[in-house]
Amino acid sequence: MLRVVESSEIDLNFKFEVAKTREGKTVLGCIQCGVCSSSCPFSEELDVKPHKVVRMVILGLRKEVLSCKEIWTCAMCYMCAERCPHGVELGNVMMALANVAARERALPSGLGETGRVLLKEGRVPEIGRMRVRERERIGLPPVLTPNIGQIKRLLEETGVSELVVEEGGK
Repeated sequence: MLRVVESSEIDLNFKFEVAKTREGKTVLGCIQCGVCSSSCPFSEELDVKPHKVVRMVILGLRKEVLSCKEIWTCAMCYMCAERCPHGVELGNVMMALANVAARERALPSGLGETGRVLLKEGRVPEIGRMRVRERERIGLPPVLTPNIGQIKRLLEETGVSELVVEEGGK
């Protein structure tokens, strides 16, 4: 779908910001051949094909890129990188974009809830009573209780806990 882009929506430094990251360092080598999109096992399910995501980065469409679900759906299979004639490591570029989005709190819905469960329970998914009973029924040992204090400390040290919206917050 085509739309008119206002100049105020363009961030001319966005491509350089991505290219300066360890993961995104190859992004500027993209020649828009589309090999990455034709190599992607999920391409048919994506609204925005991988080479188009890179094109939006190059054009400086920061807001569109960071709100794009495709940066979160990369399977990191590296089929795109294996076939890219210019060595663009698109899986790594997608990781760089997800990292930028996370820093700017542009997380997809559901990710915050997953983080809250991890902080509360120490694992994802939650181990519910039904699962505990099923484990007992088939003779499995009880699930070990994770050290939530250590998990919280690790998430705080890495900055991940800051990305998780507290319950009732926004």
